[in-house]
Amino acid sequence: MSRREVLKGLRFPGATRVNRGLWLDRFLESSHRDDTESKRNLVQEAAREGEPEGYAEFFQRYRQALVEAGAEVREAHTLGRLVVGLGGEGVLETSLTLHRTYGVPYLPGSALKGLASRYAHLRLEGEAWRRDLNRFHRGEAQAALFGTTEEQGLVVFFDALPLPGKWKLRPDIMNPHHADYYGGGTAPPADWDSPVPVPFLSVTGTFLLGLAPAPGVDREAAKPWLQAAWQILAWALREEGVGAKTSSGYGRMELAGALPAQAEEGKDGGKVPSPEYERLATRLRSVSYQNFRGFLEVNAEAILGLSEEELAGLRQALEAKGFLKTASDLKRWAKESPRLKEVLEKLRG
Repeated sequence: MSRREVLKGLRFPGATRVNRGLWLDRFLESSHRDDTESKRNLVQEAAREGEPEGYAEFFQRYRQALVEAGAEVREAHTLGRLVVGLGGEGVLETSLTLHRTYGVPYLPGSALKGLASRYAHLRLEGEAWRRDLNRFHRGEAQAALFGTTEEQGLVVFFDALPLPGKWKLRPDIMNPHHADYYGGGTAPPADWDSPVPVPFLSVTGTFLLGLAPAPGVDREAAKPWLQAAWQILAWALREEGVGAKTSSGYGRMELAGALPAQAEEGKDGGKVPSPEYERLATRLRSVSYQNFRGFLEVNAEAILGLSEEELAGLRQALEAKGFLKTASDLKRWAKESPRLKEVLEKLRG
């Protein structure tokens, strides 16, 4: 009797008693390429309800370890389905990144860091955020926040684990109709081609994200970079998504505010800055004086909507960059544009 014939008698013992990653790797009934039924059954078994025993306790220990390490933690929930590690090694044509010990889905810190770095390169203003991976070159802001091949960045991105009881694996399917054409064949795609269903697993739920100053970095010095990292990550998760199939809408997430413990800290330290202020502060770091007028024009409405405390913070950042010292330019801009005049009056108090 072959090994695969022995496996046919086994049944999935339940999600609380088995490591899903082990089940996916070792318990496929048939390895025949055309046996899509066995692959579909394997995916459906792994997607059954249930959470591994002991995971809730492990999650609490992990969260406590992050806090003790000085990390800021926030929750992010999926806006649809998510799949990370789709092209990873496995017995199926598809895969999913699962925790080696508990078999739960998670988001590697390297994936979150790479997403944020790419978003900053593509979307943020200024050469400071550009990167050229072919020449191993990064702008000043890119290098400071994300690091280089020679030096670590100022912020550490931790793996994001799902909150106990707030996640679910979903059986999913890709259905390419023209396998021969996409595989490099010479025959053109046609209406009579047969679809080839490819089952895979996706995820929905809420994950705990953690960012911390890198070892040896002063917390006060790292604070603005942490704020920038959270803001960039929030934009990237919402607009681009993490993982595979993002062009099909997968991977989008909404980053929530601080957890209760941090909310209290914010309350003691003053009013928590608005997302609009954090966005402006993040973008200002990469603005040169040459682009300063354009920055004011594009963000005029947002600046005028800031609170007095936020205006004072933005004013301080502008003064630190020396942008408010060129009185002749500011006076000329105010003459040329009533809107700019209003903004400058606000900023100069």
